[in-house]
Amino acid sequence: MRKVILAVSAHPDDIEFSCGGTMFKYKESGYDIFFAVATNGENGFKIKHKPKAERIKIRHKEQLKAAAILGVKEVFFLNQRDCHLEYTESLRSKLVKIIKAVKPDIIFSFDPANKSFESINLNHRDHRIIAEAVFDAVFAARNRYAYPGNPHAVSFFHFFGPEKPNFFENITKYIDSKIRLIEAHRSQFDDHDSMSKWVRSHLSNYTRKYKYSEKFRIVEIKKPFVMEDCDDKSK
Repeated sequence: MRKVILAVSAHPDDIEFSCGGTMFKYKESGYDIFFAVATNGENGFKIKHKPKAERIKIRHKEQLKAAAILGVKEVFFLNQRDCHLEYTESLRSKLVKIIKAVKPDIIFSFDPANKSFESINLNHRDHRIIAEAVFDAVFAARNRYAYPGNPHAVSFFHFFGPEKPNFFENITKYIDSKIRLIEAHRSQFDDHDSMSKWVRSHLSNYTRKYKYSEKFRIVEIKKPFVMEDCDDKSK
């Protein structure tokens, strides 16, 4: 039976930094993986200045390179402005369309419940908006009438960036692979050694149980209650 993951991010590189090791683990176990990236990431450019159009082109190219390393089936670019993402009907409808097209069992995205505002990077406005839009799109996608196309029911959310994680994925085997994915996004750093150390010590060190890990809040999406036909067939 086909098993599918859809990972949705606000920017190129969000998925790789947040759950790159876990993606390799699921890929190895037989899942087809799809990415959806909401913004072009043109304002998160940390190397020598380049014009906007060139920054967008570079960030798309980097995202596709990372996807190729992982073996992602397809990357959906929604082409929104970086740092200016808005929760609109257009955004939600695009996400619903993707969900209905790829039919994921599991969706990875930012945790909409994390409103701690303890980190200006993690609690970035774009991250908060895509988190809520994905949550609402999953509800809408299972509805028969709200949007065109056959309904699809996702089974689980795996929220990354949670304030209150309930699961730690052991990625010790995949830490080097995770760093390889992040390396594809060279516009985000100019010192490979510092990046690698930071990923190991800060982004993959959440529990004493494992040498390297990634943290999630996993939510099972239970099927809604459906009333039986109340007609009395004995009459």
